[in-house]
Amino acid sequence: MLKAAALLLLPLALAAQEDTPKLLQNAATLAAAGRYAEAEPLLTRALAAEEKAPNPDHPMLVPVLDALGSVYRAEGHNTEAEAAYLRALKILEKTGGERSVDLIPHLKLLAGVYAALKRTNDAEQQFLRVLSIREKANGPNDIDLANDCAELGGFYLAVGRFAVAEPNLRRAIGILERKLGPEDAALVPVLDTLADVFIKQKTWAPAEPPLRRIVWIQERVVGPSDVKLAPHLDKLALLLFSEQRYPEAEVLYRRSLGIWEVSMGATNPSLTTALDNLAISLAMELKYADSAPLYTRSLALKQKATVESLNNLALVLDGRGDTAGAEKQYTRAISLAGSIPALPAAISVGEKDLLAKTLDNYAQLLRKLQRNDEADKAEARSKSLTKTTPQ
Repeated sequence: MLKAAALLLLPLALAAQEDTPKLLQNAATLAAAGRYAEAEPLLTRALAAEEKAPNPDHPMLVPVLDALGSVYRAEGHNTEAEAAYLRALKILEKTGGERSVDLIPHLKLLAGVYAALKRTNDAEQQFLRVLSIREKANGPNDIDLANDCAELGGFYLAVGRFAVAEPNLRRAIGILERKLGPEDAALVPVLDTLADVFIKQKTWAPAEPPLRRIVWIQERVVGPSDVKLAPHLDKLALLLFSEQRYPEAEVLYRRSLGIWEVSMGATNPSLTTALDNLAISLAMELKYADSAPLYTRSLALKQKATVESLNNLALVLDGRGDTAGAEKQYTRAISLAGSIPALPAAISVGEKDLLAKTLDNYAQLLRKLQRNDEADKAEARSKSLTKTTPQ
């Protein structure tokens, strides 16, 4: 009997050993779905289970503390996250030493917590320690060191310490140039952050070279007509506009608009920003005849988006049984759809089709309310818009 009892206890012991990985996995699934309040107790149970080990600071605690810290961060409990990350860091320092590169991810996590808590000096110290560890371990021309310098530069930019942001970003750029070459795409985000250092200070001239270099790199990496290039053209154009260099801004805005049109389609409401940018640039050059059609087209796209939103709202209200509310939104949509400016066929936003669709939706509601005469009129108006002329 004693031997059988021992055999029965063995699976229970194995099950206990598997508790922490299973709890971690379940918590990760919940956290990925944004269910942090449910993930947290699983992680505290895993932590309690691991703390029962003879060594209270054994390495298995680290992933549990990291996961718990991440959940605390997501919940906005930054003080609790700090405690979890600090404890994980101390365990790693004991096992690997205070100069181990394994500390770096945890130092960055801790820096993020301090930044959220507005403890700027504490956050800075973690970043500086990262740089010290990385450079001693890998040397002054390491790619990871470049990324660390860029992160520190971004941190300094965020807290408004522009004078120290710039040298860290330039150091990162220098390392990336030496290791990867002057055209590598890895330079783009660092150059962009460097430009922001000057833009934030409204010192436009030094921001222009990094922005022009980004365009130069992207033209070679993704091509001159790729959509990834368009935001950089827009940013450079805005800089030139801010310096009142309107003709130069116009050239870039025209180029960007062409890329956005191909990428999104000529009737996409998101195109309005590009249209407005070019229109205002032309207006500042007193080219009103060129500017006005762009504003008209932008207005048509904005109204189209509003009509579609009103249609969707009406359908939702109808589904909830609020027929009065649905009718109100349909009549608003019909009125607005009827006022959309008529555009040339090549750039038409489907003005007549949009009004016809709205009328058809409204007719369905009217029939549901047994107001068939009104429904007939709405449908007849819709048909008159969509019928084609015989060839």
